[in-house]
Amino acid sequence: MVEDISVLRGRINEADRRIMDLLAERLDIARQIGEYKIDAGAPVRDVAREEDVVMRFRTMAEERHMDPGIAEQVCRLLIKESVDEQAALFGPSVEPMSIAVIGGNGRMGRWLRLLFEGDGHKVINVDIDTDMRVTDCTNVDVAIVSVPIPVTRNVLSQLDGVCRQDTLIFDIASIKSPFLGLMRDMASRGRRVCSVHPMFSSNDRSLYDRNIIICDCGCSEAADAAERLFGDRGANIKRMSAAEHDRYMSYVLGMSHAVNIVFFDTLSRSGLSYDEMKAVASTTFRKSLDANRSVAFDDPVLYHDIQFLNAGSREAWKVFSECVEELKEASLDPDDSDFVRIMGKGRTYFSD
Repeated sequence: MVEDISVLRGRINEADRRIMDLLAERLDIARQIGEYKIDAGAPVRDVAREEDVVMRFRTMAEERHMDPGIAEQVCRLLIKESVDEQAALFGPSVEPMSIAVIGGNGRMGRWLRLLFEGDGHKVINVDIDTDMRVTDCTNVDVAIVSVPIPVTRNVLSQLDGVCRQDTLIFDIASIKSPFLGLMRDMASRGRRVCSVHPMFSSNDRSLYDRNIIICDCGCSEAADAAERLFGDRGANIKRMSAAEHDRYMSYVLGMSHAVNIVFFDTLSRSGLSYDEMKAVASTTFRKSLDANRSVAFDDPVLYHDIQFLNAGSREAWKVFSECVEELKEASLDPDDSDFVRIMGKGRTYFSD
């Protein structure tokens, strides 16, 4: 006979309590491992170990006739929490400095201020509604430019005129083409300049498994200093040239934005409402809707700048347009061979 539902719910509550106790125990062990890493001089992340743990969770789930995908999701959340706890133990990677964030009231500007204030740095907010101006950055150790792409060049030029020669100067713009020449000129005159691109939104409080791109604009020492500033927090730091960065961004940002915009624009012209679409959505379509909605409510001016100001956009658009036309023809052809070939190219790409 099945137990009374109140009894069953009580058992669920007790199981939840035991789960939370075990989670707390696991986190405490993770902190101890973090202390060991500090003593051993080891990095906060061990990606190979993380993947071993994920596979162990999947295997344990299969042995218990549970969904291994759900087990993996739980595992990755536990790993993220553990790495965040360990990263907090490591503390600031550099001595406290004075850091000016130009555009500190913007979304990423506020994120940078919170990050570096948490590390014990003296952070100066330089924005239109503060008493501070770019001309007040004379004696700062670091100047970070977090302003719209079209005005980044002007701010960098102003900093070039007022900052100490040893001040570390970098931007966080999504596109580097409009001011790359200036940064190279500054580097040639001994300026400590580089370019940084955090590949995540200002809503992300954790840096675990987030990508940060650092571009060498002619002063490798500045790129090294910027990397140290962000420290060992579990992020994936990628070094590349600024020109290489923009070619990547023409696809990573430009084309991904374009695909989503075309998708939701097509839906808006279909005559079928968002609620109607959600009611019949497949798993794949629901994921697409979530991504589309995120893009639709983001900054349209920024998205236009990312497309228009990137010197690599035309090449990416040419390839994208050719692919769309080729897929259209293959989709409308009663012979499925071209369609199968296109799908096969995708499998090969992702397998590689």
